[in-house]
Amino acid sequence: MRKVTDDYSPEIARHKLDLRFQDNEPMSELIRGMKRTDLCALAALCDGKTLTTSGYNIDADYSVNRASAVAHSLKQYLLPISAKSLPAKADVGGISHQSAFFITKEDLSRLEKDTESVFEVCRKSLLVQKESSAQKEMKRLYKEFGEEGVLNLLRSVANDSSPDNQAG
Repeated sequence: MRKVTDDYSPEIARHKLDLRFQDNEPMSELIRGMKRTDLCALAALCDGKTLTTSGYNIDADYSVNRASAVAHSLKQYLLPISAKSLPAKADVGGISHQSAFFITKEDLSRLEKDTESVFEVCRKSLLVQKESSAQKEMKRLYKEFGEEGVLNLLRSVANDSSPDNQAG
């Protein structure tokens, strides 16, 4: 499987994205601030391509190192990145499931025509995911430290000090 940078160098990716979003100031501004890896991945995704992690043989157009991290990074820009889980055979053998990342045609069309609305939907989705992660972490901390331990941790954070500094 080809690496995304084989066809989408940072320079080519930036040029393609600049052309696609030339009359779209929110997207143009976003593109100007993007890292090289994110630019390459976004350009491919906007061309209807799918990305997966290097080292797996699944139905995807391109591979990148740590595709889930790249997708996560793109989501931080409030972009509508979708994923599908596919059975995968690793280069070293064995079968598991691996994600392929993409942007739907509908999401791309909305991103081009109503960028701010897409950003708002993605912002809300990101907030829900962060709250869910925080709740899971709080449950873990509660199981590990109990209610009083969690309250002590919160007091330490609120006072900007480590729990060790409060001992004694």
